[in-house]
Amino acid sequence: MKKAAQTFTLRACAAALLATGSIGAVHADVRPDPGDYTGLPAGTNLLLAYAQFPRADKVYSKGNKVVDNLDLAVNAGILRYVHFMKLGDYILDPQIIVPFGNQKIGLSDSKSSGLGDVIFGATLWTIADLAKGEHLGWSVFFTAPTGGDKNQGFALSNNRWATDLQVGYIRKLSNKWTVDLIGETEFYQDQRDTKSQKDALLQAHGHLRYHISEATYVAATYRHAWGAKEKLDGVDIAGAKNNGTAMLTWASFVDKQWQVQMQYTQDVKVEEGPKISGLQARVLYVY
Repeated sequence: MKKAAQTFTLRACAAALLATGSIGAVHADVRPDPGDYTGLPAGTNLLLAYAQFPRADKVYSKGNKVVDNLDLAVNAGILRYVHFMKLGDYILDPQIIVPFGNQKIGLSDSKSSGLGDVIFGATLWTIADLAKGEHLGWSVFFTAPTGGDKNQGFALSNNRWATDLQVGYIRKLSNKWTVDLIGETEFYQDQRDTKSQKDALLQAHGHLRYHISEATYVAATYRHAWGAKEKLDGVDIAGAKNNGTAMLTWASFVDKQWQVQMQYTQDVKVEEGPKISGLQARVLYVY
């Protein structure tokens, strides 16, 4: 039992890694970027490609540092397709997200690569006012355990079904300032290989955007996560999170159809899991 718990703890460290970034989004953790809760007109399509490079050395458990040399590096890509359509009087955007990439854990001298768990779902907007800059969307995303190396601690494949519920509100404060507020909760099936049980995770996201021009903005973000304690055979193998993350974003439309986005993310408070920093790039094509 002790050996199984230790093995799973190492896997959990790796699996927690991609909790940074936007949609980066693995294990149903579809983290919204600034502006993601904008309800666009029906008939609009989005193609998005992400490149993520999170890194971690220190790992914490119950607020105490337990590992100082994890040497965990993930190089991940994400492909995402979004289609906006009408559903009665509302806007709906069914979408699919496919992560892939590779990871290295220096501490255990292990490597994994391949496709990650596929995510699918949609947002329904009950307010989508582009003229006033006010939007209110309700989302559900499902993560399917389809990824490779499921039993090897691959960060992109957590080998369990998960359901992610979100509500996001955007309000234009002035011609230059916009605020995005998102609440989120995730529910997890027992992991399929170890049968470990994971409590629900609660998250809050806040973005404050400053619009340099109609095409370009910069944003400051703070995210906080609570919960997700994990047990194996009645023994705690991961404590509850109480983790905070800061992020800076620059994004610009280079023409009417292409947007480029760059982000830097840094964990500022870690109660449970690896302390992560990382860069992310995103290219968006709208048609």
